[in-house]
This record gives sequence, structure tokens and C-alpha cells, in this order.
Amino acid sequence: MINLLAINRITNYTPRQKYLLYGQYKTGAAILKHHTKTEALFAKAFKINGESFERNTVLRDAGKELDFCANHDIEVLGIHSDLYPDCLRNIEDPPLVLFAKGNTSLLRKTNAVAIVGARRASNRSITMAYSLARAIGKSGTLVISGLAAGIDYYAHKGAVDGTGETIAVLGNGINVVYPKSNADMYDSIMNTGLIVTEYPLGTGPLKYHFPQRNRIISGLSLGTVVVEASGSSGALITAAFALEQGREVMAVPGRAGLESFEGNNRLIKEGAHLVESAEEILDILGIDYEGSERRAKKLPFSPLECNILKVIGDDRVSIEEIEGVLDDPISHISSALTKLELNGAVVQHPGKIYSRVN
Repeated sequence: MINLLAINRITNYTPRQKYLLYGQYKTGAAILKHHTKTEALFAKAFKINGESFERNTVLRDAGKELDFCANHDIEVLGIHSDLYPDCLRNIEDPPLVLFAKGNTSLLRKTNAVAIVGARRASNRSITMAYSLARAIGKSGTLVISGLAAGIDYYAHKGAVDGTGETIAVLGNGINVVYPKSNADMYDSIMNTGLIVTEYPLGTGPLKYHFPQRNRIISGLSLGTVVVEASGSSGALITAAFALEQGREVMAVPGRAGLESFEGNNRLIKEGAHLVESAEEILDILGIDYEGSERRAKKLPFSPLECNILKVIGDDRVSIEEIEGVLDDPISHISSALTKLELNGAVVQHPGKIYSRVN
């Protein structure tokens, strides 16, 4: 494993190139032992962040990395590991190493859906991502996303509020929280879900990491759902990877001419499945959804809960704004909001801001 960790630290080789080396030499030790020959295959010397690759130094650092992981409940999975998911191992450029923290048994689940989209998303799309993920999670299907702000965050939140089973794929080291505003979700996922990354400990969130990690998001999934994406959104990269990997691509439709949905509507024009519900997504993937929320008996709302839902409407509303419209005491409003949240009717945002879930 130390040899694979050493190779994983090389920064001037793509994941595909590293995988080709592994395929030819079969072990990390053989790649390093014959490094002069292996480097000749791609006509470039191994480098780490522009610096020369000094084998003994890199092996020492890899050993320290392995020790740190052992002491902090971080699993290090080589591509040969029994826990390494087959669906990811079979893509064109699988990572040689995965760092994983949390419930690693989730890596063996075969029913998984990726939900991705814009970091700066509309309220409608955020509530859509949340409700889709919550219903998909309750069906027993795993939700996968990238722990970015916006759609990713609420996809994870919906899954956590549903069954807790979700996988977040990072574009940085597993001991780096990015963005900082997602620290609460990072902790929540570690409690019931799983966080994974291919990047070494301490690796920062460099711009080119995120398109690269998207192949893992799609590779772990049967299909990818794009909730909101402009024409240049990184979510489209995930969709492209899904197509290359032979997975389903689905998109939520947006209003014609709206720039923030340009990517969604283009995907649909090009043949992606148009979806508006968890049931449609699960049907496309051939997943049974007897346990989905829409089939569950809905609990009737109290008069106060109905009034709160009317006040929220299609906007994000603070608890103070709700109190300003209704005559009920703040304690009653707060209790009713908690019940609505537990029943999946509203989602709470930071700062006690609420929006409806359709």
C-alpha cells in the first residue's frame, strides 16, 4: 500500500496514465522499482508539485500518511482491495487509491444515484435536490454528490435526513473541509454516510481537481441527475463522464431561455432523460421504490402547519418573518416547523431560514 500511496502523490501524471502503469506492472512496488522504464513510457520524469520525485523521501512521506490514516479512522483502499467498488474499478481511469472515512460498507451498495448541479442555485432547485435525495434515500438507494455548496449540499442533506446513507466525493484531501461553510454537513456525513477522495492528505482544493473528481461521482453511480446547470457548469462534466462510462444521464427541465438552466435543457435536447420526481429517476434505473416517500401515507398538516406553508410559499423565509405574519407564539411556530421538517415538508437553511419541499 505504501508504494501505491507514493505513486498517488505524483502530480504530473493523469489518473489514466497511472492506471496504465499499474496495468502493465501489476503492483506499485514494480512501478517504483523500474521507475526509469515506467517514466520512459510517457517520456516524463515523475514529479510532485513541480519537484523531482525522490523515491526514499516519497516512501517515507507515504508511510507517515498511512500511519496518520490508521490513527484517525481513515481507510486507505488500494484498487486491489476487496472494499474497492467494482463499478469504479471498471471505468477507464479509476483512482489507484481511495481514502475513505465513515461507513465504508456503502461502497458495496450497487444502487446509487448521483445528484449534482450549480453552487449558486435557485431556491426551486435547492428544494428539488433536497426532496429528490430524501425520497431516493428512503427507497434504499444511495445518494452521491460532491459536497460543494448549493445543489451538492442539499442533495447530501436530503439523504442524511432520509436514511443517512450518502457518499461525498471530495476534490481535496480527506482532512481538508471545503468549503468551510459545509463543515456541518461534513460532520453529519461522517456519522452515517461516507466521505471519499483520491487526493493525498492535506491536498488543497485546486481548481483542476474538481473536474477530475467528477469521474468518481459518476463512476460510483448507476446514473447522474443534473438539477440545475448553466452552459458552463461543472455538473455537465459529471454528465459527460457518466455517458462515457455507460451510465444513465437525467436532467430536471428549466424554463426556456433561462441561462441557469441552459445546461439542463441542452442535455435533454441531446437525449438525456427528463425527470421531475424520484419515482421517474428510480424507474429509469430499474430500481424498486416501494419505500419511496410518495407511496407512503402522508400525514395531515395541522391548521398552523398549513398557515406556515402558505407564508413560506415559493420563497425562503426566516422564522421571524413567519412570526410577523401569524398571530401564534414563536414557540408554537418553532414546534410546527420542526414537525414539518421531520415530515419532509420544509427544509431548514443556516440561520433558521426555511423553504418548502414540493
